[in-house]
Amino acid sequence: MLVGAALGVGAFVPIQTAVNDRLRASIGAPIPTAFVSVFSAFLCAMIIALVVSGGSLDLARAAGEPWWVWIGGIMGVIFITGNVIIFPKLGVVETIVIPILGQVIMALAIDHFALFGAVENRISFWRLLGAAVVIAGIVMVHVVRAPGELDSSVVEGDAGEVSVWIWRAVGVMMGMCSATQTAVNGYLGTVLGSSLQAGSVNLAVGSVFLLTLSLSLPKSRRAVFSGVKPGPWWMWIGGIFGTILVVGAAMLAPILGTGTTVIGMLAGTIICGQIIEAGGLLGTPRQRLQLSRVIGLILVFVGVAMVRVL
Repeated sequence: MLVGAALGVGAFVPIQTAVNDRLRASIGAPIPTAFVSVFSAFLCAMIIALVVSGGSLDLARAAGEPWWVWIGGIMGVIFITGNVIIFPKLGVVETIVIPILGQVIMALAIDHFALFGAVENRISFWRLLGAAVVIAGIVMVHVVRAPGELDSSVVEGDAGEVSVWIWRAVGVMMGMCSATQTAVNGYLGTVLGSSLQAGSVNLAVGSVFLLTLSLSLPKSRRAVFSGVKPGPWWMWIGGIFGTILVVGAAMLAPILGTGTTVIGMLAGTIICGQIIEAGGLLGTPRQRLQLSRVIGLILVFVGVAMVRVL
């Protein structure tokens, strides 16, 4: 039942991405869109954290800690804003799966070098093999096509092909930022004695950072002051899904263990992302399900499991 809960929590990742993409269409710029999502998630997480902790939040415990304990929010901003930017470029499945490669690479580096207060876990043959399986799965999802099937995400011509690979590289970088956020947030949660409070701090830092960018960058500033075009009511609830992710992970990790929780969430993310794209849900372009893609998604999950567990 608890593993199923982890699957359910992970399923909110592609849902949040699709919802935020719809909000971006109404706001007209990705950074203000990310601000709305992160700030609403911060409000929800803060309310829950204050209720659970009895109305107190003691940040003094973090005094004297390394400077990097405060960068989790910025790493999260890069990941969320990046999702909004690359979503229309790559589609649901690529937006969800490609960052996993970055997560695996950064997770190996963090464990191997004991970065951000992590427990040292040296790279082994099996963990490297798991990373290779992840890469093989991504190739199956994005390169192998059925006869006559076109890659709808690639613009015709060499320039379009190069552009798509640049966005894929951005996706890998986003995944590395996501893994960094997880490690930093975990350390801060230990310092503060509450993962919920650490998540609230992360979201607060991200909100301030995004608000500053929204008011500083010309395109974002124009979008903020030009108003929001009408759209479906559900385009405003992406932050709620973000809160579910933070709270859900914080509640499940102590019970299931971090490895099992992460694997379950990634599996839920991959499965739900494919369902959204195959069904054309939440306004996403519909993509017919191919056997090669199913095999690739399975390989991604198996590879992540090998890296996290072995």
